[in-house]
Amino acid sequence: MAVWFMDDGCKSYRALYLNTQQFDREDQERLIAMLKGQWGIRSTLNRDKTYYRIRIAVESVDRFKAIVGPHVLSQLRYKFPA
Repeated sequence: MAVWFMDDGCKSYRALYLNTQQFDREDQERLIAMLKGQWGIRSTLNRDKTYYRIRIAVESVDRFKAIVGPHVLSQLRYKFPA
């Protein structure tokens, strides 16, 4: 998850995004369920122009950061909200 976030993750204000625009909708829904079921991370689909990507809810950002943060390179920590 940390590698994926370092490569295709980004922040917007206080939320985080995983750029899953090239996944089909069914696979994205499966990923959302996995984030919730395995790690208790709430996320939704967010429309990015004509495609969808996964948006990690503001209330789950701290949890996501606690899980993947120790594995994120210091040079890429700017991707987390302050």
